[in-house]
Order: sequence, then structure tokens, then C-alpha cells
Amino acid sequence: MNLIKKLSLLTALVAVMFAFNACEEDAVSPVEDTPSAPIGLEATSINDNTVHIKWQDASDIDVTELKDYTITYYPSNTSSTNAPELTATESGVAFEIAGLDMDKEYTFEVVTNYDNGNSSSAAMIKWAPAMRFVQVSANTIRLYSANVVNKGSGLKLATYDGIDEIYLPEVLTVANISMWNLGLNTKDSKVKFGSASKLDFTGASTATESAEVSDAVPAASLNDVFDSQGLDNMNYSQDVHDLTNATSSVVVYVKSTTNGEIHYAKVFLKNVNGSFLQGTTGDQYVEIQISYQLNAGFPYAKK
Repeated sequence: MNLIKKLSLLTALVAVMFAFNACEEDAVSPVEDTPSAPIGLEATSINDNTVHIKWQDASDIDVTELKDYTITYYPSNTSSTNAPELTATESGVAFEIAGLDMDKEYTFEVVTNYDNGNSSSAAMIKWAPAMRFVQVSANTIRLYSANVVNKGSGLKLATYDGIDEIYLPEVLTVANISMWNLGLNTKDSKVKFGSASKLDFTGASTATESAEVSDAVPAASLNDVFDSQGLDNMNYSQDVHDLTNATSSVVVYVKSTTNGEIHYAKVFLKNVNGSFLQGTTGDQYVEIQISYQLNAGFPYAKK
């Protein structure tokens, strides 16, 4: 074999080896994963300046790569530029965002981060804080049994107090049933809660601001009820929930129309040891708590 042929063969051999090595290097080059966005993002209003959100990891998340989550929030009618960022270290639990303005609806975005520096796209939900009523004048809010004289069985969700310039719920007697939004009926050994117009009281038909109700869901507190969609997407009607046989506390979704303006609320009814009625015979009551969206048309959450 002459020199030229030998050189040609050597060149070809080198080229083949280079190509083989290049392919081998490509085959073993590490691929940096990018996480999928969080799923099941939900929110709930804790009070007029605090919201809790929670989410789950996507099914294909590599927990060995998982670093943390970035939460960004900003008023929905503004840009996300320079929006505050918070860091969470786990999914599936409530994460608190405080210092919010009740008069604003916020956009909350959650991003999953890997140790390799890659991040997911954002899961997003829109939500607004809401007023929380647990007590009035340092007393728990109570709706009394129908046979308790001169103590109220009816509820007006929010009444403006011109002296202190605040909104507060008001418990009303049957004499003022025309002003009720909701009420409690314990006649015939029943425990019924719902729209004032549908309760078995004289004058119920005069309750022109009777609120509509939707689902009643078991819950240990108002903080436990998260939502992923606007409350305006639920089905509401003038109706009553029969809670006689319920063995746990519940939260009832409410839509109230006052002076043509729609307000959304959640009402928590406390069950203790299998009974809603607390207190002594002749003075029994149901303890309640209220989450109320003061801003008309704010349906708490929007996707």
C-alpha cells in the first residue's frame, strides 16, 4: 500500500473515531429537567388583609430535585413587574400572605424550582381578602333556638355602625325578621339554617333581603375551606339546609343582595360533640363565624 493510500485510510479512521466519540459524548451528556407547574392552586380569606393559598406538586415532579417554590402576588389590575416574592418550602399546606388591601383583588402566582436552577411556569389564581367576624362586642356570635324569648334567631351579615364607622354582623329577633338575611329554625327538634324567606317563622315572606345559599360543606373552621374558582360560579337559591343529623361543623356558602349589590360570604356553624345546639335547656344557641366580602361583586376567587 503506498503512502497516499495509507494517509487516506488513517484520515478516514480518525474521522470515524471522532464521530463515534462525539455521539458517545452526546449520549451521556446530562439532561437538566424542568419542573411542571403546581396543580390544584386554591385560596381562602383569613381576614381583611390576609389570604392563605395552597397547591400540590404535579405528578411528574422529581422530589430529589425539588428546591422550593416562589410565590408572587400583585393587584390584578397592575403589572407583575417588581411584585413582591415569597419563598415556600413545601406543598399541600396553607401558605400565608399578609399585608393585603381588602379593596383589591390580587393575582397570586406559584412557581416550582429545582436545584439545577430550572423553574416551572406559574400556576395562577385571583383572590381578595374578606372581613372575618368571630365576635361582636367581645362575645361569640350566637343564633338562638326558636323557643328562646327575646334573643335573636336571625342574622344580618353586615350592618354599618355609624358611631364606630365599622361593619358588623347583627343578630335579630323574629320581630325584625324583615331585616334578616339568614336564620336558624329549631322547631320540631330540627336544626335548619338558611334563607330567611324559607324559614318557618311568621313574617318570613317580608324578609326582602333574604340571602341565597349554596353548598354546606363539613369543615373544622373557616380556614379549612379553600376554593379554586369564583364563588359566583356556584348554584345559589332561596333554600334551607337541614343540619339535624350532621355530626360535624359546616361552612355554608352565601350570596347576599343588598340595594342591588351582590356580596359573597361563608358562614361557619360550630358543632360540638355531635350537636350544633349548645347551652342549657331554654337558652340554647348555635355559635357561628362569618367571612364576608364587603366589596360588591368580589367573588373571592377567580381562575
